Amino acid sequence: MPIANLRHLFSRRTLLPALFCLTISGCAHQNGQKSLAPGPDDSNRLPGIIVSGHSRSFHPQQKVESSPQIYSSPPKTAPVQVAKTTRPVPRPTRSAPAKKLLLQKDIYFSFNSKKISYANLSVLHAYSRLLRKNPRLALRLYGHTDPVGGSKFNHKLGLERALAARRVLLATGVPAKRIFVFSEGKKLSQGFPECKKPNPVCYARDRAVRIKVVKMKILSGISKTHKPKKRK
Repeated sequence: MPIANLRHLFSRRTLLPALFCLTISGCAHQNGQKSLAPGPDDSNRLPGIIVSGHSRSFHPQQKVESSPQIYSSPPKTAPVQVAKTTRPVPRPTRSAPAKKLLLQKDIYFSFNSKKISYANLSVLHAYSRLLRKNPRLALRLYGHTDPVGGSKFNHKLGLERALAARRVLLATGVPAKRIFVFSEGKKLSQGFPECKKPNPVCYARDRAVRIKVVKMKILSGISKTHKPKKRK
């Protein structure tokens, strides 16, 4: 084979592989700048390599271990100061004096009657409670009538009204020695209005038993008019 043909073949065989290698190396150089594969980074202070064509090593932060302190006794703490608050001492207050119980002084009756009404019962029960709480007190019961009729009849009716009130008090537990009855009849006593003209409304006020609270004394249970006569 002539020499010229050999040179032509040699040049063709050497140039083609060389061009092929140059092409491959250029592609590899362009694609090697950034890798799609994830790699470690230094955001969490962990060692790693950034794959971007340049490598850099990272050193992790070393933890400093402190040796534990051993106490023979608990450590002393500063005392906590609590502010003392002084409360004002309350002054003794004087209790208000108890109000006296106002009781109805009279109980009333119908014409020529000695029957105790329901309203009269409540009044007598209030006096019974008063006497049971105060053993040194006693009651005087004065029987009254209106001026209609004779004096003897009215005197007896007044006594019967006072005795009817006494029986109610005895039934509630008041001792008999603390109840004293009297009859005033149609006699006007202090506190009763005098009727200038015959008037049924005014007469109704006279048909009553007046109640008076007194201290214990040795008194008779009935008025002098009805005391039995002493035998000679």
